[in-house]
Amino acid sequence: MNSYALSVLIAITAAAGILAVVPTYASSFDEEACPDCGSDDIYSKANLARQNDVPLKIWTDQKLYDHESEIVVSGAVANLRGDAPVTVTVYGPQNNLVTVRQVDVSEDNTFETTFTTQGALFKQNGMYTIRAQYGPQEINDKVMVELVGESGEEEGAACNADELALKGGSTVYCVPFESSGAIVTKASVSSATSSIVLMIETESDGSISLKIPRSVLESQSNGGDTDFIVLVDDEEADFEETGSDDESRTIDITFPEGATQVEIIGTWAVPEFGTMAAIILAVAIVSIIAVSARTRLSILPRY
Repeated sequence: MNSYALSVLIAITAAAGILAVVPTYASSFDEEACPDCGSDDIYSKANLARQNDVPLKIWTDQKLYDHESEIVVSGAVANLRGDAPVTVTVYGPQNNLVTVRQVDVSEDNTFETTFTTQGALFKQNGMYTIRAQYGPQEINDKVMVELVGESGEEEGAACNADELALKGGSTVYCVPFESSGAIVTKASVSSATSSIVLMIETESDGSISLKIPRSVLESQSNGGDTDFIVLVDDEEADFEETGSDDESRTIDITFPEGATQVEIIGTWAVPEFGTMAAIILAVAIVSIIAVSARTRLSILPRY
């Protein structure tokens, strides 16, 4: 056999060996890198395998929402950390804390929660940041969504970011406040109990400062101011009155982590039906009396 023929034979043998080894190597890489990936593309599988190494990932069902939507937040973790939950925090357009909750992770390493955009918490248009944290501070991820359109809040009910929307019947009172360690999810005033009730979600021990208008809630006896009574989860709580004038009284209330309700009790609270409704009712009563006097109309039967 001449040298040319021998060279050709060696080249053919080498090519056949390479073709036999490459599929075996590729198959082995596919299975080790991403055994559950459905694609036959070796590069796609390698990319998905790298994603498996991300400790925490979150996403939403959409990027744009209106004020009558539900934001579905989903996510996955690379490794379970016992029964530890994922903490999901939402920040508003001004980087203000909107809401926070803890979400359990299922056995398949995924989690999901839903936020409704209706109500006072999501009343502002703009970009909202949704941040998830799992265990240590460095295990976190975030996603941004945009809220647009008209809010479903009642006309005239919108309060500033540093004001609490306090509902009394159909009326909303904007009360200046500051909060640390918690967010206020609902606030109402009742004349029946002469009190303000705040529903809160806590992140830690914290405090709430309220500048309460005397026209909304008052605590007086014999013409002078008396202390409010403050309850946290129906237990008497520590507080301090830090300011007072003819228009308002300011109090600071402390609460422990896990608290859900704060109640401030006075001696008088604005009626739930509001001042305008009271005026209308008074005018109606006076009108009935006047008509009855002029027409001798009687609401009692005559015998």
